[in-house]
Amino acid sequence: MEPLNVNRRFEQLRAAAGLDWLHLHYLRHAFATFLLDQGKKMRTVMELLGHSTIRMPADTYGHVLPSGS
Repeated sequence: MEPLNVNRRFEQLRAAAGLDWLHLHYLRHAFATFLLDQGKKMRTVMELLGHSTIRMPADTYGHVLPSGS
């Protein structure tokens, strides 16, 4: 899919739903947070988000992991 078309369509849907506060990138954060909350491994999240190292998702979403993980 062409990124410009994805962004355009998302903006149309967001506006129609009256969700002025919602940004497309928030969905990426929610996706990662939900995966970790469901017990998925940090490496899986890294791969799905397209990060090249585990450090980025660990630093960004590590707070979602239960203590001791």
